[in-house]
Amino acid sequence: MKKSLAIFGLLLFSFFWNDAISQVKSPADFLGYSLGDRLTPHHRVVDYFTHVAENSDLVSLEKYGYTYGQRALIMAFVTSEANHQNLEDIRLDNLRRTGLESGTMSGVGDKAIVWLSYNVHGNEISSTEASMQTIYELVTERSEWLEDTVVIIDPLLNPDGRERYVNFYHQVAGRIADPYPNSREHNEPWPGGRTNHYYFDLNRDWAWQSQIETQKRMVVYHKWMPHVHADFHEMGFNSPYYFAPAAEPFHEAITDWQRQFQTEIGRNHANYFDANFRLYYTRENFDLFYPSYGDTYPTYNGAIGMTYEQAGHSRGGLAVVTALGDTLTFDRRVLNQHVVGMSTVEITAQHAQRVANEFQNFFRETSQNPYSDYKTYIIRGDQNRDKLARLVESLDGWDIRFGAAPQTRSVRAYNYKTGQTESISLSNRDIIISAYQPKSVLTNVLFEPRTTIIDSLTYDITAWSVPYAMGLQAFASTERINPSGTWTLPEVEAPEITADTPYSYLLRWQSEEDAKFLSYLLKNDIRVRFTKQPFRIDDTDFERGTLVIVRRGNEHLGARFDKTIQRAAQTFDRALFATQTGMVETGVDFGSNDVSIIERPRIALIGGSGFNGNNFGEIWHFLDRRLEYPISTFEANQFNATDLSSFSVIILPEGNSGSFMNRLGSEFSTWLSRGGKVIAFGSAMNGFASSDTPGSVSFKSRDTDDEPNLTTFSERRREAIQNSISGSIYKIYMDNTHPLAFGYPNYYYTIKRGANVPEFLTSGWNVGRLEEGAHRAGFEGHLVREHIVDSMVFGVEQSGRGSIVYLADNPLFRAFWHNGHLLFANAVFFVGN
Repeated sequence: MKKSLAIFGLLLFSFFWNDAISQVKSPADFLGYSLGDRLTPHHRVVDYFTHVAENSDLVSLEKYGYTYGQRALIMAFVTSEANHQNLEDIRLDNLRRTGLESGTMSGVGDKAIVWLSYNVHGNEISSTEASMQTIYELVTERSEWLEDTVVIIDPLLNPDGRERYVNFYHQVAGRIADPYPNSREHNEPWPGGRTNHYYFDLNRDWAWQSQIETQKRMVVYHKWMPHVHADFHEMGFNSPYYFAPAAEPFHEAITDWQRQFQTEIGRNHANYFDANFRLYYTRENFDLFYPSYGDTYPTYNGAIGMTYEQAGHSRGGLAVVTALGDTLTFDRRVLNQHVVGMSTVEITAQHAQRVANEFQNFFRETSQNPYSDYKTYIIRGDQNRDKLARLVESLDGWDIRFGAAPQTRSVRAYNYKTGQTESISLSNRDIIISAYQPKSVLTNVLFEPRTTIIDSLTYDITAWSVPYAMGLQAFASTERINPSGTWTLPEVEAPEITADTPYSYLLRWQSEEDAKFLSYLLKNDIRVRFTKQPFRIDDTDFERGTLVIVRRGNEHLGARFDKTIQRAAQTFDRALFATQTGMVETGVDFGSNDVSIIERPRIALIGGSGFNGNNFGEIWHFLDRRLEYPISTFEANQFNATDLSSFSVIILPEGNSGSFMNRLGSEFSTWLSRGGKVIAFGSAMNGFASSDTPGSVSFKSRDTDDEPNLTTFSERRREAIQNSISGSIYKIYMDNTHPLAFGYPNYYYTIKRGANVPEFLTSGWNVGRLEEGAHRAGFEGHLVREHIVDSMVFGVEQSGRGSIVYLADNPLFRAFWHNGHLLFANAVFFVGN
C-alpha cells in the first residue's frame, strides 16, 4: 500500500512538473517564427523572458534599469526551485567567500554562478536570439544542471544599439534575404548599431562605468560576483568561431586556475563543434590585458572571463556569401551561440564545487599575497576636492576599499609625477588604498604605475593607470600600510556671502565641476567673464581662468542675478567668493581687457560618414550629459545648407575633415576669419595641413631607407609594432598661461594612441608639447621613441579673428580620461574670447 501511494505521489509530481514545463513555450511558438528567420526587436525579447519567468519556477526576472533611450535592461536568474527559495543566502554566501560580506555562512551549500552576457555590441545580433533558446532549454531539458548552479542571463546589454541595427535591417531587407555582401542590407549607415545611444563601445566601459547601461549593470554584477562570465560577440563574416582559451598576452595577475579552467571550457565547446564538423579557433587575437572588457574585468574580479566570437557581425544579415563561396545563414550563427552558451553552463555545472572553491581561493590568496610589488597606493588628500570626489566615486563603483593614512611618517614610494622612487611624508589627510583587501587584483591592475607587458602584440591600449587618468598626485609603495579609519571627503570651504548685492562673484577654475557651473550660468542668460591674469583681492589669490561675474551687464536679470548664481553654487557645491569692489590688490582689475567676456558658444558638432563615431559620441556625451550644455549635431553632408553664422564653434571629431571643409569652400574660411572657432580632434587636424584650407599644421615625417625588407612572414606583425604606440601615457609640458591650459599645472598626463604626430606650430601657440623623457607607461615602439619627441600635442592657431584648436590627443578618451575634461571645456568656453 505504501509503495502504491509512493508511486501515485511520484506520478502526481511528474504530472504537475510536466504541466509546468508545457506552459513554457519555445521561442518559435511564442514569437511565431523560428529563431534565425528574422531579427527579434528588443520589446519582444523582453516579452519572451517575461513569459518564461511567469511560467517556470526555475526563473526569476529582474529589471535593473533603463537605457538612455528608455529601453528596459533585464536579467534572468535561472536555477532550481530549491535554490530560488534560498537565492539571497546563495548570493550573500558567495560574497562572504570573497571577503566582501561579513557574517557566517548560511549552510545552503556551494553553488557555481555563471553569468552570460549577450549583445553588448548592438549590431552583433545572433547572441540575443540564442539567449532565448538557451533559457528555454535550461528550464525544459537541462534542469539537472541547475541543482548546483545559478545561471544569470542578460539577454541584451545594448538595447539602443541593437534597435538601431534591427530598424535599419527591417527597413532595407526584402522578403527574400539577399546574400550578396555588398548589397544595401549588408552595409548599415553611419554610425552603425555597434554602440549605445551616445556611440560608446560598451565593451570598453566595464571598468570605467561612464554609460548608464554599464552603471546599472555593475551594481548587480558586484552584488553577485559570478564565477564564470561569458561575453558573446560577432566578428567578420569570413571568420569561423572563436572561443577560449584566450590569446596572449595574459595579464600577470591572471592565475593558473583561471588559465586552466577556461581551457577546459574551450575543450568542451570543441567537442560539440568537432562532432558537427564546425570550424573554430582559439588562442588568437583576443587577449586578456586591457581591464575594461567583458572578459578581463570579470577576470580581475576572480571569474573565468571569456569572449566568444561568431562570424557575421553587421554585414551578416540573414544570409551572406563568404569569401569561400559558402552561404552563412543567420540561423547557423544563432545555433553556434546557443551551443557554446549551453556548453558553458554544462561544464561549469559538472565542476560546480571546484569552481566555487577556486573562486574563494582566488580572493583568499590575492588578499593575503598581492601579485604586484606595490602593496599600497597613496593619494594626497590636500589636492583638488573635485578630483578626490571623482576618485572616491570610482572606488565605490569598483568595491575597492580605502581609508585614511595611519599617522604622519616617512615612507619610500614611487612618485607618479616624477617617475622616481623617493622618500615622502604621509599626512592623516591622505587616502590609503591597500592591496591587502578582497579587490586586491583589481586594485593593482587599475592603479599600478606601469603595466607589465608580457607581449606587445595586444588588442587595445596598454596603459590606463587611474592616477594619471584622473590627474591625481599619487604614490605607490612596496610597503604594506594599513588604513586607519574612514577617510571622508572634506567639506567645501566657502566664505560666507554677507552683502545682499555684491559687486562681483568669483569662482576658481579648477575642474569639470566648475565648467558645469559655468554652463548653468550661460544657459540662464548670465554674462560671465574670466581672467587671463592672476590677481589678488581681499587678501586672497586667484589664478588665471577664475570666473568673474560682475553685476554690470547683468542688470536685466534684477534679483534673479544673485539668486541664480547662489543656487548654482549650491547645486554644484562650489566655493563662491563675493567682493564689494572691482579693484584688486595686485594683478588686473575687473574692467581690464584681460578679464574677458565669455560669449555663449553656439556649437555645431559634425559627424557622419568619414568621422569617427566613438569620438563623436565622447564629445556629444560630455556636452549633453556631463555639462548639460545645448549643442546641434549634424552629419557632414547635411551641413551644406546650414547658415554658418548661426554657430560660433564647430567641433570636428577624428576623421576626414578635409572633405567637409572642401564642400563648404570659401564660406568656411570666411566664417572662421570673422571670429569662428574650430576644435579639431586627432586625424581631423589633417584637413588643416592642406594649402587649400585655413591653418598651417604639419606632421613629422619619418626617416626611411631603401634597405630590403628581410623580415620573415611570421614576424611581420611584431616588426610592424616597432613603429607604433599602443595607448601609452606621457607627461607633457603645458603652457598654463594660455587659456587652453587654464586650471592646469605646467604639465599634463596624456594618453597617446598613435605615432603620427604634428610638428610645432610656427605661428600660433604650442600649448601642450611632448619633450624628451615624457613616457610614463605603456608600450612604445623603439623606432618611434625619438620620432615623437618635440611634437605638438595641443595647440591654437589664429585665422583672422577666428581660432583653430588642435587636439592631437583625445582629452575625452572613452570618458574615463577625466584629466582632460577641463582642457576640452577650455577649448569650448575660453579660447578665442
